[in-house]
Amino acid sequence: MTAKRTPLYHAFKARNAEMAEKAHFLTANVFTDAKTEHEAVRNAAGLFEIFGQFLLEVAGVNAETLLNETFVADMTKVAPGRGVYCGILNDKGGFIDDVITYRPAQDVFWVVPAPHRVDKIEAYLKERGKARGVHVVSLGYRYVSLSLQGPQSRACLERVTTLNVSNEALPGFGVATATVAGVDDVIVTRTGFTGELGYELWVPTEYVESFYDALLEAGKPLGLVPCGAGSMGSLRIEKRFPIWGRDIGEDTTPIEAGLGWTVKPKTVAYPGKDVVERQKTQGVDRMLVLLELPAGAALPAIGAIVKSGAETVGKVTSAAYGHTVGYGIALAYVSAASATEGETLTLEGGPSVTVHRTAVYDPKSTRSRA
Repeated sequence: MTAKRTPLYHAFKARNAEMAEKAHFLTANVFTDAKTEHEAVRNAAGLFEIFGQFLLEVAGVNAETLLNETFVADMTKVAPGRGVYCGILNDKGGFIDDVITYRPAQDVFWVVPAPHRVDKIEAYLKERGKARGVHVVSLGYRYVSLSLQGPQSRACLERVTTLNVSNEALPGFGVATATVAGVDDVIVTRTGFTGELGYELWVPTEYVESFYDALLEAGKPLGLVPCGAGSMGSLRIEKRFPIWGRDIGEDTTPIEAGLGWTVKPKTVAYPGKDVVERQKTQGVDRMLVLLELPAGAALPAIGAIVKSGAETVGKVTSAAYGHTVGYGIALAYVSAASATEGETLTLEGGPSVTVHRTAVYDPKSTRSRA
């Protein structure tokens, strides 16, 4: 089956992008090279397309109740104009998906699933919402999701909008709608997957080509460059950001994945609550950690075995080269006994690696809060 093309396909080809298939769409993998684009995001700004990242609108007077009975977050604490990151779990506490959910109005929420989980999450929320009369619909192709990331991202955005995008007006996980680069009704959110100051922009599809060109042109003096999916992997792994289907899934819980902070105490029941609350109290048998590879070591394959001496203690779920920190990094689930900061483990048939429990780049996330 021929892959579909995103609305920016021709804009990417015009910039000589190397294309790759992501979520069944051809999109830009790199424009120059992954290292250069990675460094641009860390030092200035980069603009990504996140096609297939759709908004699911959940609306109605019982929308908050529905989501509070479905998500691990306390949705009663999410005020209009704000958002939250959390998991949707099965009865065993495993991730059906991890989502960001915004609340643009009192009785309206926008849920953002992983691109390849949209249909499943839409059907799941529709089924759960029937009894409460909650309206669930995918806004799908109405918008194209762009991600503007980097320390100069705010300055770039200020060149093309009158929206106040300061920390005070649009804090982390904030959401607003504004005219940006001459396009009305652009949804602006203060989020990203790179660990830098950043914004995700939901642009009406019919205007996205002109919007893309205008934003890149306006930001060029500030170092803004187009970026592809190739650098996103290295940016997110330096920050220990997991992705569904690799590092988390229906057989992994938030506690195992180091995302226990997303599980909020609340009296209402939700799928998997008993499991994750018990794990928060009693602990888990395995944990997701970062593995630092020695300089020059080849990246391990997905599924590579991790050993402590002669004992198998885990396996690799993701790997990428950390261009900022200067070494290869893997994410892996290892036994709780081996998940100690600074612990030395070994990749089967490969080098020794060092365990890190937190991000190796900006572990306190000061840059994204700038």
